[in-house]
Amino acid sequence: MTLDTRPLTDRIDRRALRVFRRTLPSTVRPKLGTVLLPVAFIAIPFVFMIMFLTAVGFDQFVLRDNGPSSVMAFVPVIAMPVVGITFLVRALRQRNGVRQFRIAEFARANSFSYSPRTERPWLPGMIFTREGQSSSYSTDIVSRGGEEPTTIANHTSIVGSGKNRSVYRWGYVALRLATPLPNIVLDAQKNNSWGRAALPVALAARQRLSLEGDFDRHFALYCPVGYEADALYLFTPDIMARFIDNAASFDIEIVDDYLFLYAQGELSTLDPELWRPLLDTVEVLSQRVRQWARWRDERLDAGGAAWTQGAAIPNYDRRAGVAPQGRRLARRADWWWIIGALLAIFGFYSLIKDIFS
Repeated sequence: MTLDTRPLTDRIDRRALRVFRRTLPSTVRPKLGTVLLPVAFIAIPFVFMIMFLTAVGFDQFVLRDNGPSSVMAFVPVIAMPVVGITFLVRALRQRNGVRQFRIAEFARANSFSYSPRTERPWLPGMIFTREGQSSSYSTDIVSRGGEEPTTIANHTSIVGSGKNRSVYRWGYVALRLATPLPNIVLDAQKNNSWGRAALPVALAARQRLSLEGDFDRHFALYCPVGYEADALYLFTPDIMARFIDNAASFDIEIVDDYLFLYAQGELSTLDPELWRPLLDTVEVLSQRVRQWARWRDERLDAGGAAWTQGAAIPNYDRRAGVAPQGRRLARRADWWWIIGALLAIFGFYSLIKDIFS
Protein backbone atom coordinates (compact mmCIF):
# COMPACT_ATOMS: atom_id res chain seq x y z
CA MET A 1 0.00 0.00 0.00
CA THR A 2 1.09 3.60 -0.61
CA LEU A 3 1.90 5.21 2.73
CA ASP A 4 2.35 8.93 3.41
CA THR A 5 4.68 9.30 6.39
CA ARG A 6 5.49 12.98 5.88
CA PRO A 7 3.27 14.21 8.76
CA LEU A 8 5.48 12.25 11.18
CA THR A 9 8.59 14.29 10.32
CA ASP A 10 7.59 17.47 8.41
CA ARG A 11 7.42 20.96 9.89
CA ILE A 12 4.29 21.57 11.93
CA ASP A 13 1.70 24.26 11.31
CA ARG A 14 1.74 25.94 14.74
CA ARG A 15 -1.71 27.45 14.31
CA ALA A 16 -3.19 24.05 13.54
CA LEU A 17 -1.29 22.58 16.51
CA ARG A 18 -2.82 25.17 18.89
CA VAL A 19 -6.30 24.34 17.64
CA PHE A 20 -5.62 20.61 17.96
CA ARG A 21 -4.27 20.96 21.52
CA ARG A 22 -7.62 22.31 22.71
CA THR A 23 -9.28 19.02 21.72
CA LEU A 24 -6.97 16.87 23.84
CA PRO A 25 -8.40 15.53 27.14
CA SER A 26 -6.68 16.31 30.44
CA THR A 27 -5.53 12.68 30.70
CA VAL A 28 -3.36 13.33 27.64
CA ARG A 29 -2.53 17.01 28.12
CA PRO A 30 -1.92 17.62 31.85
CA LYS A 31 -3.14 20.77 33.54
CA LEU A 32 -0.77 23.68 34.09
CA GLY A 33 -0.41 22.77 37.76
CA THR A 34 1.47 19.61 36.87
CA VAL A 35 4.05 21.80 35.13
CA LEU A 36 4.33 24.37 37.96
CA LEU A 37 4.90 21.71 40.60
CA PRO A 38 8.29 20.63 39.16
CA VAL A 39 9.22 24.31 38.90
CA ALA A 40 8.60 24.59 42.65
CA PHE A 41 10.87 21.62 43.26
CA ILE A 42 13.55 23.44 41.28
CA ALA A 43 13.17 26.87 42.85
CA ILE A 44 12.56 26.20 46.55
CA PRO A 45 15.75 24.18 47.29
CA PHE A 46 17.94 26.74 45.50
CA VAL A 47 16.28 29.65 47.28
CA PHE A 48 16.75 27.88 50.61
CA MET A 49 20.40 27.11 49.88
CA ILE A 50 21.21 30.65 48.71
CA MET A 51 19.52 32.19 51.77
CA PHE A 52 21.36 29.82 54.12
CA LEU A 53 24.79 30.42 52.57
CA THR A 54 24.19 34.20 52.50
CA ALA A 55 23.35 34.22 56.20
CA VAL A 56 26.16 31.91 57.35
CA GLY A 57 28.77 32.68 54.74
CA PHE A 58 30.02 30.05 52.36
CA ASP A 59 33.66 30.30 53.48
CA GLN A 60 32.74 29.91 57.13
CA PHE A 61 30.46 26.98 56.33
CA VAL A 62 33.08 25.07 54.35
CA LEU A 63 36.07 25.87 56.64
CA ARG A 64 34.43 24.32 59.70
CA ASP A 65 35.90 21.08 60.98
CA ASN A 66 32.96 19.18 59.61
CA GLY A 67 32.72 21.31 56.50
CA PRO A 68 32.93 18.53 53.89
CA SER A 69 30.35 16.43 55.72
CA SER A 70 28.09 19.45 55.96
CA VAL A 71 28.41 20.01 52.23
CA MET A 72 27.35 16.39 51.71
CA ALA A 73 24.13 17.22 53.54
CA PHE A 74 23.23 19.44 50.59
CA VAL A 75 23.42 16.58 48.10
CA PRO A 76 19.68 15.78 48.44
CA VAL A 77 18.92 19.50 48.01
CA ILE A 78 21.01 19.60 44.85
CA ALA A 79 19.39 16.37 43.58
CA MET A 80 15.87 17.78 43.91
CA PRO A 81 16.28 20.27 41.03
CA VAL A 82 17.57 17.46 38.81
CA VAL A 83 14.42 15.47 39.54
CA GLY A 84 12.34 18.60 39.07
CA ILE A 85 13.89 19.35 35.67
CA THR A 86 13.20 15.79 34.55
CA PHE A 87 9.53 16.04 35.48
CA LEU A 88 9.30 19.54 34.01
CA VAL A 89 10.61 18.43 30.61
CA ARG A 90 8.29 15.44 30.62
CA ALA A 91 5.26 17.55 31.54
CA LEU A 92 6.05 20.18 28.89
CA ARG A 93 6.42 17.50 26.22
CA GLN A 94 3.05 16.05 27.22
CA ARG A 95 1.38 19.46 27.18
CA ASN A 96 2.70 20.51 23.78
CA GLY A 97 0.64 17.83 21.99
CA VAL A 98 3.19 17.48 19.20
CA ARG A 99 3.28 13.69 19.32
CA GLN A 100 -0.51 13.37 19.20
CA PHE A 101 -0.77 15.99 16.46
CA ARG A 102 1.76 14.24 14.23
CA ILE A 103 0.13 10.81 14.60
CA ALA A 104 -3.33 12.32 14.05
CA GLU A 105 -2.16 14.03 10.84
CA PHE A 106 -0.46 10.79 9.72
CA ALA A 107 -3.72 8.90 10.30
CA ARG A 108 -5.74 11.50 8.37
CA ALA A 109 -3.30 11.46 5.45
CA ASN A 110 -3.67 7.68 5.14
CA SER A 111 -7.46 7.44 5.59
CA PHE A 112 -7.31 6.26 9.20
CA SER A 113 -9.10 7.73 12.20
CA TYR A 114 -7.31 8.80 15.38
CA SER A 115 -8.13 8.87 19.08
CA PRO A 116 -5.57 10.08 21.65
CA ARG A 117 -6.70 7.85 24.54
CA THR A 118 -9.36 5.32 25.57
CA GLU A 119 -9.87 4.19 29.14
CA ARG A 120 -10.30 0.45 29.74
CA PRO A 121 -10.79 -0.55 26.09
CA TRP A 122 -13.25 -3.40 25.76
CA LEU A 123 -11.21 -5.97 23.86
CA PRO A 124 -10.98 -9.71 24.58
CA GLY A 125 -7.20 -10.13 24.21
CA MET A 126 -4.99 -11.33 27.06
CA ILE A 127 -3.17 -8.00 27.52
CA PHE A 128 -6.48 -6.22 28.18
CA THR A 129 -7.81 -8.59 30.85
CA ARG A 130 -4.90 -9.14 33.26
CA GLU A 131 -5.68 -10.66 36.64
CA GLY A 132 -5.58 -8.07 39.43
CA GLN A 133 -5.71 -5.17 36.98
CA SER A 134 -6.61 -1.88 38.68
CA SER A 135 -6.68 0.32 35.58
CA SER A 136 -5.76 0.29 31.91
CA TYR A 137 -5.82 2.56 28.90
CA SER A 138 -4.85 2.63 25.22
CA THR A 139 -3.17 5.63 23.60
CA ASP A 140 -2.49 6.93 20.07
CA ILE A 141 -5.22 4.76 18.59
CA VAL A 142 -5.05 4.62 14.80
CA SER A 143 -7.92 2.69 13.22
CA ARG A 144 -9.93 2.12 10.08
CA GLY A 145 -13.29 0.52 9.37
CA GLY A 146 -14.55 -1.05 6.17
CA GLU A 147 -14.40 -4.71 5.26
CA GLU A 148 -11.21 -5.30 7.27
CA PRO A 149 -11.43 -3.22 10.47
CA THR A 150 -7.98 -2.63 11.93
CA THR A 151 -6.71 -0.87 15.05
CA ILE A 152 -3.09 -0.05 15.93
CA ALA A 153 -2.37 1.40 19.37
CA ASN A 154 -0.30 1.26 22.54
CA HIS A 155 -1.71 -0.20 25.74
CA THR A 156 -0.82 0.30 29.41
CA SER A 157 -2.07 -2.01 32.14
CA ILE A 158 -1.63 -1.24 35.85
CA VAL A 159 -1.83 -4.14 38.28
CA GLY A 160 -2.04 -3.64 42.03
CA SER A 161 -1.34 -0.43 43.94
CA GLY A 162 1.21 1.14 46.25
CA LYS A 163 4.43 -0.84 46.64
CA ASN A 164 2.85 -3.75 44.78
CA ARG A 165 2.00 -1.60 41.76
CA SER A 166 3.27 -2.93 38.42
CA VAL A 167 2.95 -1.24 35.02
CA TYR A 168 2.92 -3.25 31.78
CA ARG A 169 3.16 -1.64 28.35
CA TRP A 170 2.41 -3.24 24.99
CA GLY A 171 1.88 -2.22 21.41
CA TYR A 172 -0.88 -4.06 19.60
CA VAL A 173 -2.64 -4.53 16.29
CA ALA A 174 -6.26 -5.69 16.34
CA LEU A 175 -7.69 -7.20 13.15
CA ARG A 176 -11.44 -7.85 13.15
CA LEU A 177 -12.29 -11.23 11.66
CA ALA A 178 -15.38 -12.24 9.66
CA THR A 179 -16.33 -14.99 12.13
CA PRO A 180 -15.50 -16.00 15.72
CA LEU A 181 -12.69 -18.56 15.98
CA PRO A 182 -11.29 -20.80 18.73
CA ASN A 183 -8.85 -19.16 21.14
CA ILE A 184 -5.43 -19.84 19.56
CA VAL A 185 -2.13 -18.32 20.71
CA LEU A 186 1.15 -18.21 18.80
CA ASP A 187 4.00 -17.58 21.22
CA ALA A 188 6.85 -16.06 19.19
CA GLN A 189 10.11 -17.77 20.12
CA LYS A 190 12.17 -14.75 19.06
CA ASN A 191 11.11 -12.57 21.99
CA ASN A 192 11.31 -15.21 24.74
CA SER A 193 14.11 -15.00 27.32
CA TRP A 194 15.56 -17.44 29.82
CA GLY A 195 13.13 -20.08 28.63
CA ARG A 196 10.12 -17.95 29.63
CA ALA A 197 7.49 -16.67 27.24
CA ALA A 198 6.91 -12.94 26.92
CA LEU A 199 3.16 -13.55 27.11
CA PRO A 200 1.34 -11.96 30.08
CA VAL A 201 -0.25 -15.31 31.01
CA ALA A 202 1.06 -18.89 31.27
CA LEU A 203 -0.81 -21.44 29.16
CA ALA A 204 -1.34 -25.10 30.04
CA ALA A 205 1.24 -27.25 28.25
CA ARG A 206 -1.31 -29.90 27.23
CA GLN A 207 -2.70 -27.40 24.69
CA ARG A 208 0.60 -27.14 22.76
CA LEU A 209 0.24 -28.33 19.16
CA SER A 210 3.23 -29.12 16.97
CA LEU A 211 2.94 -28.15 13.30
CA GLU A 212 4.94 -29.27 10.30
CA GLY A 213 8.02 -27.70 8.78
CA ASP A 214 9.94 -24.91 10.50
CA PHE A 215 6.87 -23.37 12.12
CA ASP A 216 7.74 -24.70 15.62
CA ARG A 217 11.12 -22.95 15.48
CA HIS A 218 9.34 -19.60 15.17
CA PHE A 219 6.11 -20.10 17.11
CA ALA A 220 4.71 -22.29 19.87
CA LEU A 221 1.06 -22.81 18.96
CA TYR A 222 -1.57 -23.37 21.65
CA CYS A 223 -5.16 -24.37 20.89
CA PRO A 224 -8.00 -25.69 23.10
CA VAL A 225 -7.97 -29.44 23.68
CA GLY A 226 -10.16 -31.07 21.03
CA TYR A 227 -9.58 -28.29 18.49
CA GLU A 228 -6.33 -29.64 17.02
CA ALA A 229 -7.99 -30.48 13.69
CA ASP A 230 -9.50 -26.99 13.54
CA ALA A 231 -6.08 -25.40 14.12
CA LEU A 232 -4.63 -27.49 11.29
CA TYR A 233 -7.50 -26.38 9.05
CA LEU A 234 -6.84 -22.71 9.85
CA PHE A 235 -3.05 -22.86 9.66
CA THR A 236 -2.47 -24.25 6.22
CA PRO A 237 1.12 -24.27 4.86
CA ASP A 238 0.65 -20.96 3.02
CA ILE A 239 -0.75 -19.28 6.17
CA MET A 240 2.15 -20.62 8.24
CA ALA A 241 4.64 -19.30 5.71
CA ARG A 242 3.09 -15.83 5.83
CA PHE A 243 3.20 -15.72 9.62
CA ILE A 244 6.85 -16.79 9.63
CA ASP A 245 7.82 -14.23 6.96
CA ASN A 246 5.80 -11.29 8.24
CA ALA A 247 4.95 -11.72 11.92
CA ALA A 248 7.71 -13.79 13.56
CA SER A 249 8.54 -10.96 15.99
CA PHE A 250 4.97 -10.70 17.33
CA ASP A 251 3.07 -12.77 19.84
CA ILE A 252 -0.30 -13.52 18.24
CA GLU A 253 -3.68 -14.29 19.73
CA ILE A 254 -6.90 -15.29 18.01
CA VAL A 255 -9.85 -14.83 20.34
CA ASP A 256 -13.54 -14.40 19.50
CA ASP A 257 -13.61 -12.50 16.18
CA TYR A 258 -10.24 -10.76 16.66
CA LEU A 259 -6.67 -11.46 15.65
CA PHE A 260 -4.16 -9.58 17.82
CA LEU A 261 -0.48 -8.91 17.23
CA TYR A 262 1.36 -8.01 20.45
CA ALA A 263 4.75 -6.30 20.81
CA GLN A 264 6.65 -5.26 23.92
CA GLY A 265 7.08 -1.69 22.79
CA GLU A 266 5.19 1.04 20.98
CA LEU A 267 3.59 0.26 17.65
CA SER A 268 1.74 3.56 17.24
CA THR A 269 4.83 5.73 17.02
CA LEU A 270 6.54 8.67 15.32
CA ASP A 271 8.99 6.36 13.54
CA PRO A 272 8.17 6.11 9.80
CA GLU A 273 10.44 3.09 9.45
CA LEU A 274 8.24 1.15 11.87
CA TRP A 275 4.93 2.05 10.22
CA ARG A 276 5.88 0.81 6.74
CA PRO A 277 6.65 -2.84 7.60
CA LEU A 278 3.88 -2.91 10.19
CA LEU A 279 1.15 -1.91 7.73
CA ASP A 280 2.62 -4.22 5.10
CA THR A 281 2.29 -7.06 7.62
CA VAL A 282 -1.29 -6.07 8.41
CA GLU A 283 -2.19 -6.02 4.71
CA VAL A 284 -0.63 -9.43 4.02
CA LEU A 285 -2.26 -11.10 7.02
CA SER A 286 -5.64 -9.50 6.28
CA GLN A 287 -5.60 -10.99 2.79
CA ARG A 288 -4.57 -14.46 4.00
CA VAL A 289 -7.03 -14.83 6.87
CA ARG A 290 -10.03 -14.06 4.67
CA GLN A 291 -10.37 -17.77 4.00
CA TRP A 292 -10.97 -18.31 7.74
CA ALA A 293 -14.46 -16.85 7.22
CA ARG A 294 -15.56 -20.28 5.99
CA TRP A 295 -14.73 -22.00 9.27
CA ARG A 296 -17.61 -23.18 11.44
CA ASP A 297 -17.60 -25.04 14.75
CA GLU A 298 -19.33 -28.35 14.10
CA ARG A 299 -19.89 -28.73 17.85
CA LEU A 300 -22.61 -26.12 17.49
CA ASP A 301 -24.19 -27.90 14.53
CA ALA A 302 -26.95 -29.59 16.52
CA GLY A 303 -29.22 -29.75 13.50
CA GLY A 304 -26.67 -31.72 11.48
CA ALA A 305 -26.43 -34.38 14.19
CA ALA A 306 -30.07 -35.34 13.58
CA TRP A 307 -29.30 -36.49 10.06
CA THR A 308 -28.19 -40.10 9.69
CA GLN A 309 -25.24 -41.56 7.82
CA GLY A 310 -23.46 -38.21 7.84
CA ALA A 311 -25.62 -36.81 5.08
CA ALA A 312 -25.34 -33.07 4.59
CA ILE A 313 -28.39 -30.93 5.19
CA PRO A 314 -29.37 -29.10 1.98
CA ASN A 315 -28.96 -25.31 2.31
CA TYR A 316 -28.24 -25.66 6.04
CA ASP A 317 -26.36 -22.64 7.41
CA ARG A 318 -24.46 -23.72 10.50
CA ARG A 319 -24.44 -21.16 13.30
CA ALA A 320 -21.37 -18.95 13.44
CA GLY A 321 -19.64 -19.12 16.79
CA VAL A 322 -17.46 -21.27 19.01
CA ALA A 323 -18.54 -23.89 21.52
CA PRO A 324 -17.77 -23.02 25.18
CA GLN A 325 -14.81 -25.42 25.41
CA GLY A 326 -13.06 -23.64 22.54
CA ARG A 327 -13.59 -20.01 23.52
CA ARG A 328 -10.71 -19.68 25.97
CA LEU A 329 -7.43 -21.48 26.51
CA ALA A 330 -6.72 -23.04 29.90
CA ARG A 331 -4.11 -21.16 31.89
CA ARG A 332 -1.32 -22.66 33.96
CA ALA A 333 -0.58 -21.52 37.48
CA ASP A 334 2.82 -19.85 37.70
CA TRP A 335 4.47 -21.68 40.61
CA TRP A 336 7.64 -19.61 40.81
CA TRP A 337 6.28 -17.11 43.32
CA ILE A 338 4.77 -19.89 45.43
CA ILE A 339 8.12 -21.73 45.55
CA GLY A 340 9.86 -18.46 46.43
CA ALA A 341 7.40 -17.76 49.25
CA LEU A 342 7.85 -21.27 50.68
CA LEU A 343 11.64 -20.91 50.60
CA ALA A 344 11.38 -17.53 52.34
CA ILE A 345 9.13 -18.98 55.04
CA PHE A 346 11.48 -21.92 55.52
CA GLY A 347 14.48 -19.60 55.78
CA PHE A 348 12.71 -17.38 58.33
CA TYR A 349 11.70 -20.45 60.35
CA SER A 350 15.28 -21.74 60.34
CA LEU A 351 16.60 -18.35 61.46
CA ILE A 352 14.14 -18.11 64.38
CA LYS A 353 14.92 -21.71 65.35
CA ASP A 354 18.68 -20.98 65.42
CA ILE A 355 18.19 -17.85 67.50
CA PHE A 356 16.12 -19.53 70.21
CA SER A 357 18.22 -22.70 70.29
